[in-house]
Amino acid sequence: MTPTTTRGRHRAYHQPSFRVARYTSGLPTVVVLSAGGVVVEALRLLLDGRAELVGEVGSGKDAVALSELVAPDVVVVDEILEDGVAETFVPALLRTGTRVLMLCGPSETSRLVDLVASGVTGLVDESGTPPDVASAVLTLATGGAVLPPDVIAAVATDWRRSRRSGGGDIRTAELTDRERDVLGAVADGLSTKAVAHHLGISVKTVESHKTRIFAKLGVRSQAEAVAVALGMAPMAPEGTTESLPEPAP
Repeated sequence: MTPTTTRGRHRAYHQPSFRVARYTSGLPTVVVLSAGGVVVEALRLLLDGRAELVGEVGSGKDAVALSELVAPDVVVVDEILEDGVAETFVPALLRTGTRVLMLCGPSETSRLVDLVASGVTGLVDESGTPPDVASAVLTLATGGAVLPPDVIAAVATDWRRSRRSGGGDIRTAELTDRERDVLGAVADGLSTKAVAHHLGISVKTVESHKTRIFAKLGVRSQAEAVAVALGMAPMAPEGTTESLPEPAP
């Protein structure tokens, strides 16, 4: 095809900045956001028949645009991208209704806890094998969470301290009926998109409900909210650790 012209000058067609495929299989959809750290073809083979890899991008900006277009169930994210660090783009990705699985290098537990607080529900060591990544993708796609044990313990400890400083009984939080519906669906392991479909509301409405739920319960992440919904309000003695239950697949 001949390029169009503008006042006699050729205007070249631009190569798309990301690759995307359309699927109608009904399987969970996955986008990979990586500057080269993810073995995409190996991941595609491992997910064959269980999830569809519908896009590959190298920049966070492109990943957000692609996620707004195809609304994937999971985005697999490298820490370092072509246009910056992953944390910069996580909030925008989450607003599309996707779940974020981040591949992390050696990090302080406090940083990983902050990632969970921002909404990341999957953390896998960047040195993990493709089967490790594929397994985590499938867990997130079905509404579960994949977090290192030290992160789970830190989240639980932080939540207990928050409970003490709040001085109130979480069980008396005044949630509306719709907020209880949303919290119950999340605790059952449904993804944001699945909650929206189940309740007949939009993804943005679900996210708004979740924000209000977090504020009313005095928690900072979905993991903590689920812990409350599953009856973890009783506090353990100071100095002990416990694991937050993962949502059922």
